[in-house]
Amino acid sequence: MSAAAAVWAAVRPTRNRATGYVAVTAICALIGTSVAVGVGASGALPHLADIGAWLSSSKGEVAHADGLTGQVDGKAELPGTAGHPVSISQDGKTVLVLDEKTGKVIRVDPSQLGAEQSSDYGTTGLQLVAGGSYAYVVNPVKGTVQRIDPVMTTPVGAPVALGTRLGSAAVDPKGTLWVPVPGNGTVVPFVDGARSAAVKVAAPRHDLVLTLADGTPVVTDRTAAVAKVLSAAGTQQSFNLQGGIAGSAPADILVPASTDGSTVPVLAGDSGALALIDIRTGQALNAKVPTAGHRLGTPQVLGKRVYIPDESAGALLVYDTAASAFDDSVRVTGRPGALELFVRNGLLWVNDQDSASAAVINPSGQVRHIGKYKTQVPTARRKHAKPVVDDVPSAPPASQAAPPSVPTTAPEHSGPATGDRPRAPSGPRPSKTTHAPVRDCAVKWETGCPVPKAPGTPQAQSGAGSITITFAAASGVTPEQYVLKGAPAGATVIPSAVGPDGPFTFEVRGGSCAQEYSFTVVARYAAGGGEKESATSAPVRPCVSPGAPRSLRVTAAPGGHGGTLTWQAPVGSGASVTYTVRGPSGTVTTRQTSQKYTGLTNGRTYAVSVTATNAAGSGTTVGGTLDLTPPDQRMKIVHNDNDTIDLGIRNVPTSKSGHRNGAIPGMKSPTVTVHCKTTGSSETHPYDHVTSNVWAKITSSYGSGYIADIYLDSRNNPAVWQCT
Repeated sequence: MSAAAAVWAAVRPTRNRATGYVAVTAICALIGTSVAVGVGASGALPHLADIGAWLSSSKGEVAHADGLTGQVDGKAELPGTAGHPVSISQDGKTVLVLDEKTGKVIRVDPSQLGAEQSSDYGTTGLQLVAGGSYAYVVNPVKGTVQRIDPVMTTPVGAPVALGTRLGSAAVDPKGTLWVPVPGNGTVVPFVDGARSAAVKVAAPRHDLVLTLADGTPVVTDRTAAVAKVLSAAGTQQSFNLQGGIAGSAPADILVPASTDGSTVPVLAGDSGALALIDIRTGQALNAKVPTAGHRLGTPQVLGKRVYIPDESAGALLVYDTAASAFDDSVRVTGRPGALELFVRNGLLWVNDQDSASAAVINPSGQVRHIGKYKTQVPTARRKHAKPVVDDVPSAPPASQAAPPSVPTTAPEHSGPATGDRPRAPSGPRPSKTTHAPVRDCAVKWETGCPVPKAPGTPQAQSGAGSITITFAAASGVTPEQYVLKGAPAGATVIPSAVGPDGPFTFEVRGGSCAQEYSFTVVARYAAGGGEKESATSAPVRPCVSPGAPRSLRVTAAPGGHGGTLTWQAPVGSGASVTYTVRGPSGTVTTRQTSQKYTGLTNGRTYAVSVTATNAAGSGTTVGGTLDLTPPDQRMKIVHNDNDTIDLGIRNVPTSKSGHRNGAIPGMKSPTVTVHCKTTGSSETHPYDHVTSNVWAKITSSYGSGYIADIYLDSRNNPAVWQCT
């Protein structure tokens, strides 16, 4: 184990990784000069860092980098892939590489740094996905899914045809494959390697993109601008995308294939609208990203920062949600090109497979640059093979884009060289007789004070009945206060004004969930300075996607033939929630918290469910069963103690046909189990002369079947239901 790996094992972080990384960083600073990066002859056993990742390259090789140091500690050659685009699956128990041009799947053995097994699937445009102990090759064009052996790379069984063009698939940590089928508006799960029932998520032919958020599948319907949380049982929750994303073309809505936590970033690349959806809380934070001069790529989230590829410059835009402002950008390659971002082991990895440069970023925002083409690393490269040219700059690029250099004082004049400067006149210096007036620009602004500036563009976060607005303070001269503009009529703004020292947050309570609101922040300066207004925030709603209805109860009506559903509203749902109730009478939408059914057939069970919905989305569906199976009752035989003739138990409710299943002896009144009552032939008691066409269905020690109700009187017992 390498020194870096040993350090990591000693302080391995939990899901809350920040503390662990701080400790690791501190220790690595002390032992940085002793970190061993293996260098040796071909075939030497490598020692790859536990906290690392494999990075693709168009040079016909893949490189493994240590996430704590940024050093390449191993490389594997992939024969025949030079110049080809490749993708790496490293979330399973093995490392698999797909040559996207040829369809060849290669397994990389990290212990030997070699391409151990490979299989050629013979076509371009395939997808390779793996997780748990499963791996698949997906052919989006043919609409097929082929399970493969992740060790041997060979097919397992026959391909499964899904019948139409497929979206990008993913395998969750449990090994379940999720395959979007946009033509059908469904996502098809493969559980334990076998196809399961499709989950309906959208209308047919909608554009679908899949994300694994902390291992949970989330599908974004880019046509309808809706994100939905999935399970094999169906849609669990949905979120209507806010902040202006709904107005973008589907192809311009960018969503990552996976995230490390429960927050899914969604970016409209054309407008710069950015939404951060927390699938656990239902809250959505919305901000704006500058688009002028930038070709934006798919965003990623790590900690409190959102990293957005600027593929026109080979850099990352960095949005700090805690500060409601952008940090300095991070230079990665410094040249145009597609940047791949993914989070692994709590670190953000950035790679351009056509460049020598990559980067790894920890949760605190510290950047370590990676030279992928470094040659003095362990490798299983064949003897006499031509080495890859190391074209990484000797000095690593700056971790953040540096601002233009500005001199601290302006030069007094331009003149001859220093040696030719004229001497200052001799004699005593004149005494100073005047002083510049002292200005307090925060009290009174006047000519000569710094120019007042506007606050930063506010970010808006939706809440249950409220919107939270945060913003960056104005730079330069300090304003007297900040006020919020854009609150709806009747809403309460807390506080009414923010002082110069913050906290730079407003809360707006009120407004309609059916409407989106945008806000600006106005900085008010001292007399003479006037006001400066920020840019407009992204539009959001004062509500969140509701949770599941609570305490669902399904109660059958007395005697059956119907029942009632009752439930309680989700916590914090507000008055804007409506409920979609699905049951035996179809689908009903209501604002009530109950639903009644009548006219149903006894002896059957009916599935029922309730989903809460508002303008922000829909909550998890809760379901139950309305069981109209008649409940058994215990009753005594009557009017038989003076009759010596056996009481027949018939197989059908009539004495005119069928046969006996048994008989209750005359002069006896045993207790029997009564299941239900029905109608049949009319019978008259020989002594009491009571006539009835009701028959009871019973079970007794003398047999089971139907008996004439004139010997039971179940027709007078409301606890005995009709059979159907």
